[in-house]
This record gives sequence, C-alpha cells and structure tokens, in this order.
Amino acid sequence: MDFKDFTAATDDENRRLDKVVRKMAGGAHISSIYSAIRKGLVRVNDRKADISLKIKAGDKISIAAFLLSPLSQAEQNKSPFGIMPKKNNSLKLDFVFENEFIKIINKPYDVNVHGPDGISEVIEEIYKSEAHEKSLSFTPGPLHRLDRKTTGLLVFSNNLKGAVWFSRAIAEKRVRKFYVGIACGKINESQEWSDYIVPVQLKKTNFYTMKIDQEEKNPSDLAVTVCTPLSYGKHRGKDITLCQYEILTGKKHQIRCQSYFHEFPLLGDTAYGAQEIKEKQGFYLHAYKLFFPKDNEINAPEEITAPLNEAFKKFLTQSLINWDGSLIIK
Repeated sequence: MDFKDFTAATDDENRRLDKVVRKMAGGAHISSIYSAIRKGLVRVNDRKADISLKIKAGDKISIAAFLLSPLSQAEQNKSPFGIMPKKNNSLKLDFVFENEFIKIINKPYDVNVHGPDGISEVIEEIYKSEAHEKSLSFTPGPLHRLDRKTTGLLVFSNNLKGAVWFSRAIAEKRVRKFYVGIACGKINESQEWSDYIVPVQLKKTNFYTMKIDQEEKNPSDLAVTVCTPLSYGKHRGKDITLCQYEILTGKKHQIRCQSYFHEFPLLGDTAYGAQEIKEKQGFYLHAYKLFFPKDNEINAPEEITAPLNEAFKKFLTQSLINWDGSLIIK
C-alpha cells in the first residue's frame, strides 16, 4: 500500500494525532479518522499509533495515499475521508500589514469572512502558497469579528503564536480597536454605552440578531462602547453624525445594536432601526485603527490604520462632512 509522508511542524506540537489528521483530511467525520488510525492507515514514525498520541515537531506522519485523493461528490459518500478539492477563489485582498505572526487586511464591503468564496478561504490558500514552515494542522483564521457589510481592519493569524498572543491581548484589553461610522441624528458630546447584549432568533428562520436586555446581568454579555462625535452633516435634510467608536468589549453587532438602543442607529442599518438609503453601501461602518502595546511579542507596529474606501469618502463629501482623518483618542 502506498503512503504519503508529512512532517509535523512547530505549530503541530502537542496536538493529538486524530486532531492533526482531521485538519489534513479537510474536516472529515471524526469516526472515519478513528477508523483509519485503528486500521493502521495512519502511522507515526513508521509505526501504528494511538488516536490520542501527542505529536511532536519533526514527527513523520504517513497516511494511506488513497485517503488523500480529491473526490467527486458520489465518491465522497463511499470514502473514509471524503476530501473535496478546493475551489479557486479570485477575491483580491488589500493587505495593510503582515509578518510571520499575523496578517491584517482592509476588508472590502459586502464580502463574507467565512464560507465558500469568503476571505478566510483566500487567506488559507495564501498561507499554503507561502515559503515558511508548513504546519499540518494549523489553519490561519480571523482573530476577531467584522460583519459582512463592515469594512476595515481585520486580523488573521499566520501561526499559532500570533493567534494565541492576539487573542489574549484582546481579552486583556491590551489592543485597542477604533471604528468610524455615520449615525442618524446629532450627537453633541462623547458618550459611553454599557449594555448587556444577547442573541435573539428571528421568527421562522435560522438567523440571529442581537438585542439589549436590561434585565440581563451576565458579565460575559456586557458590551461597552465609547462613541465620540467627529463631524456633522445632512442626508436628505436630516442630521447625521460622523462618529468614532472605541469598543472595549467584542460582542457581535456591538456598535450597531448599541447605536440603535441609544437612539442613534447607523444610517441605513435597517436591521437596527434605520431607514434604507439609496447609496452604494447599505450603511457605513469602518474598522479604522488598531493600537498595539509597545515592543509587543508579535512585532506589530504600535498603530495600524486602514483608509476609507471610495464609496465611504464620496458619501462624506456629498453630505458636507469634513473630516481630515484625525481621531479623538482618550
């Protein structure tokens, strides 16, 4: 029987054999992975191995060649692993920073992060094509959230150390995240919003939105946002405010949900109380700036900024909003 050999890398260290093989097999069902390992179709250093074996960097993992062949849908149903070939994704990304630990892009409008033809798929293919130590089980992924219609800075892991460091720094509030967005109404002074946000399922669908629950007191649901007005304008005769938002927590739809609850919904955000606008973008929210600790372990600069896209800049001009790109940071 023919086997294909692979060498475990640093980012595979201390991961269980079944977890490593499952990543290599494109997320095949775990029972298929167990079966292949028990039958000796997966070996470590030329020996049959236990499912729970902890892999070390430099280990040779050998997998029966027929398990790794790309298959048609019909063949998938008969295959122990059922690996499908990757689709070619032509999405072009704008990288604003990258090193061995992380990649940061300026996310375009109306593009999904996950799923087929999403940004994560493109990042994964780029990772595979680059010249660096290839991990068998590590997959680069987004380290925080951005909605499909939100633009701006989005950070991806490029190795395990980068993923662990950034996730911990976010949890410890050592990385600061600033957005700019256009809100309905006139916000006269800086406000700090502290609310408990919980998910709510939309009727007869599998989709969830978020709502403020004033009775909720679970600390993990607390959302804190500082909203600061930057400039003012008009849209169809009504006041609008260009705002800076610093999020001190990272809840889903945090800015959108809290803006609506505090009576300043994002202009055009129909999911959260605003009327539809006939513009190129449905609403305008942009992850504008990140601040990293000085001399951080992943060698990121202290400040990273993503410029607004052309549609956002054009809307500002049309609405007579003056903004030179400076932020009010406290």
